[in-house]
Amino acid sequence: MIYKNIAVDSKALSRRLFLLGTGTMAISAACSQNTVTSASPSIDNLRYLKSGFADGLISPSTIIEGMPQRTPFLLYGSDGIPIVNDVPRAIPVTLQFPSGKSLELELKEFSEGIPTPYFPMFFESNEVGLHKVAYVIDETPQSLSFLVSDKGDVDLVQVGETLRRTEIPTFDNPLNFSVICTRFDPCPYHYVTVEEALSNSLSTVLLISTPGFCQTSICGPSLEILIELVGESTNGLNVIHAEVYIDPEKIAEVNNFQSLLSPVIRDYGMSFEPSLIVANSENVVVARLDYMFDKLEIENALSLIN
Repeated sequence: MIYKNIAVDSKALSRRLFLLGTGTMAISAACSQNTVTSASPSIDNLRYLKSGFADGLISPSTIIEGMPQRTPFLLYGSDGIPIVNDVPRAIPVTLQFPSGKSLELELKEFSEGIPTPYFPMFFESNEVGLHKVAYVIDETPQSLSFLVSDKGDVDLVQVGETLRRTEIPTFDNPLNFSVICTRFDPCPYHYVTVEEALSNSLSTVLLISTPGFCQTSICGPSLEILIELVGESTNGLNVIHAEVYIDPEKIAEVNNFQSLLSPVIRDYGMSFEPSLIVANSENVVVARLDYMFDKLEIENALSLIN
């Protein structure tokens, strides 16, 4: 979900296209009465939700109005570290729209095959502006906010749109990339180009990720899960893994970080990774997973093209 492994120093932070959204945890008695309880309500043990997506407060929002959206949240502890054990199976929340309308939702926990559980919220809003997620956890009312943008302000490919042309290197044609795959053992998904995928009659799975530079518990092993589910033989399916960097070894050297980003990042409007884009045989996108996703969500996305 970041363009570099997490190393907490000013140089590393300056090269990220955005920080993992901090959300805006606000403790307020006016929040929803949706409740998740804990054995101890002490402030030292307080848990809270944090945005795991570009929420518009720290970096430009990637959430748009008028279409189904998915926003993953993480559960943090008072020590500022994501909680990985003994998390609730679901967290009831109230989504409050700018107009004052509200929607009761339940954020279910997902964690199959990944180290850090997360809670995606699935919703659709027809309103642009500040949205608030209100909830009660550990007997404490809390809330966080995020911005929903006009669809014209976000360049991400959306469900229902067509796959976009872009240049992605292959083993046969590495273009100007110094490394085709940053996985310790290069994965088998670097033989088909997007141009070839668009011209044949097969469904397409496009994973944009940089496994060699994703070394945090939040950034799940998306490529490993995809290999487990799809296998190395991809007969009957276009499977493409696209790296984020043209020359990852120069990340710490350059001042113009943008110059190292691969064409797929620009052409697909990305400001984060990983992202999984699934398109049917007619090249129409049927699913897109961003930021973090587990084995179950990937399976569900792949099932839409079976």
